[in-house]
Amino acid sequence: MTGKKKIAILGGGMAGLSAAYELTRTPELRAQHEVTLYQLGWRLGGKAASGRDAWGRNLEHGLHVWFGCYANVFGMVQEIYANRTPPPHCPLQHWTDVAKPQLYTPIGVKTDTGYTYFPLTWPTNGGTPGQGGVDMTPAEAWTTMWNLFLLVVKGLIGRLDAAAQAAAQPAPQPLPSSFAASALVQLADGELARAKALFDRSQAVQLGFHELADAGALWMKSLLAEPSAADPQHVVQLLDTHRLLQSAFRAAAARANAAPGTPLAIELQVVGELIDIAIAAAAGYFADLVLPDRPFESLDDIDFRAWLVKHGADPDIVANSTVTRIVYDTLFQYADGDVSRPSYAAGTALGVCARLLGTFKGAMMWDIQTGMGEAVVAPLYQALLDAGVKVQFFRKVTRLELSPDGQQIAAVHMDRQADVVQGDYQPTFMMENLVCWPSEPDWDQLVDGAKMKAAGVNFESHWCDWPAAGQEVLKQGSEFDTVVLAISMGAYKPLNGEPTMCDELLQQGGRFADFVQNIGIVATQALQLWSNQTLEELGWTSGKPATVSGPEYMNIWADMSQVLAVEPAVGFPKPKSLHYLCGTYATTLYRQPSSETGVPVQAWNELRAQTITWLNDASACIWPAARTAEGKFRFDVLTDFSGSASGEARFDQQFLRANIDPTECCVLSAAGTTQYRLHPAESGFANLILAGEATRHGFNTTAIEGAVMSGMAASRAICGQPARIVGYDFLQRKPSQRAE
Repeated sequence: MTGKKKIAILGGGMAGLSAAYELTRTPELRAQHEVTLYQLGWRLGGKAASGRDAWGRNLEHGLHVWFGCYANVFGMVQEIYANRTPPPHCPLQHWTDVAKPQLYTPIGVKTDTGYTYFPLTWPTNGGTPGQGGVDMTPAEAWTTMWNLFLLVVKGLIGRLDAAAQAAAQPAPQPLPSSFAASALVQLADGELARAKALFDRSQAVQLGFHELADAGALWMKSLLAEPSAADPQHVVQLLDTHRLLQSAFRAAAARANAAPGTPLAIELQVVGELIDIAIAAAAGYFADLVLPDRPFESLDDIDFRAWLVKHGADPDIVANSTVTRIVYDTLFQYADGDVSRPSYAAGTALGVCARLLGTFKGAMMWDIQTGMGEAVVAPLYQALLDAGVKVQFFRKVTRLELSPDGQQIAAVHMDRQADVVQGDYQPTFMMENLVCWPSEPDWDQLVDGAKMKAAGVNFESHWCDWPAAGQEVLKQGSEFDTVVLAISMGAYKPLNGEPTMCDELLQQGGRFADFVQNIGIVATQALQLWSNQTLEELGWTSGKPATVSGPEYMNIWADMSQVLAVEPAVGFPKPKSLHYLCGTYATTLYRQPSSETGVPVQAWNELRAQTITWLNDASACIWPAARTAEGKFRFDVLTDFSGSASGEARFDQQFLRANIDPTECCVLSAAGTTQYRLHPAESGFANLILAGEATRHGFNTTAIEGAVMSGMAASRAICGQPARIVGYDFLQRKPSQRAE
């Protein structure tokens, strides 16, 4: 053991776990590092933590779906599953048992009478997320995203054309073309021949919508093949082509003459708004990024919506369209959770869209099949133990002490929240052949556990006032050489007059203080409903959905009934369906000092009232059959776990969570804040490395992929490994620049 570098990782969320994993990934790295991870409370995973309750149900912090561009998360999980020996009969034998494609993602659309849903089914491709190592340039990602956009629009136009032919309507009038044959010289030989054929045809017969779209896509591809050599005049002509596309769509929509409120009218509305926004985004992309060859981050001083309007988008569409809402809703980009206060840095928003839509493999979205704690965190925890990583639970960091010269961390002070009766705390247990975490500590293992249980102690809560069992001090040169600060930023961000663990560091000023003070956080809410009705019996008949931009504030909903397969039914009827909902929580309660111990109950009561109202007044758009004669929500469709509850009492047996603890809040990516984000190696203190979704990475947005990338970068800052992190610098690359 002598000679190993001692590394103390503070925080067991996905950033801290991935840092520990990378630091001990190979025998060579294990020979170099002695890693100890210190975690608040009784479980790991951070916002990805989940636990089983007394009924055996899986309880999450929120809805977890993964995107097909999550190369690093998928890669880590695939490696862990390839190297693990699962318990006998475990339903998670292979990484493909962890996540499966979710292709149907309806989009909420607000109408004069409420909400309806635009049906969206994603295409698939032959890729496998986490494999292949292909990392597109920003220009290539944009091209792929644009082609996906055209696929949606052309599909609708094709249906309209077929309907017009069936009704023997007259052919549409030709559109004037602004194409110039000389503008095609940049196309590759095969594409040039195809595009010339299209343009030659246009001399006699004006281009139809599909030919116009194909030619425009070829033109865009040619311009992006060598972005640094793009001709401004060709860009102008390309954007003229896009406007012709918009005119062609409007003409087709007018011919359809869809009755207001019908599914066709809703589809025409959404696609029309999508075209308006896409054309503005293309104009801005070429004007602000391609021609000057600048990275996505260069746009981050302006809000995404304001940037779209700047480049010609209809202000009313930008303000009210579900298309823009998707971007903000999915990533929780609202100040203090208030949907009337959106702010999302334009370059980051555009770059995230390019990553999600332009670089996915296999499927755009993937459903987690069990709880995150058992599908991901428990196998990762076991891999760390096998690699020699030590994990200390019930450790609450209270102060980072600087050296006398203020240049490095001299000591880490922490409360020992509870003592273990004997040996090391054993955090997991077996259920349904899965390694699971409990939703509260195993009280029998703790000294005074019965008293703690009776008092309802929550060690994860910022407002927990149970006295610490003791204090510990880790000292530089003894317990650590390097500290990785992987605790969520909310834990050390000044939110009120109380001291924080990083006060000494903040008093030094400089970039670390700017980082902490300028990156915002946002509270969220989560709801899980178990139902005695199937999805179809509740009135949703179009297939298993994962939706976004529905009625606030539970505006994200997914049918997660697959999790029921690993939830036991003991003493109550097996539920027939399971639904996860989430959204931001419009509140500032996360700012309340720890002395205000009533805050968690206040938040829960407030959300309960809001959620009951939401179920009564807003949920008919997803569960139209779950209504009373008066049009309110039928609470008897919820599973009764006690056998004696009725009405709203059944709701209180479901799971509602207010994520208001500062460590559980998500990170904001507001306009003007990217400049303050730091890479993990840029803390400004010699032996302190940062990790977490608030740092600078390939998403600069709250996402499990960003947290994992940050943890990987923290490891790289310490030992140089991993040498490459897929997509890490995507937002900082120029359109012409490939990953290193």
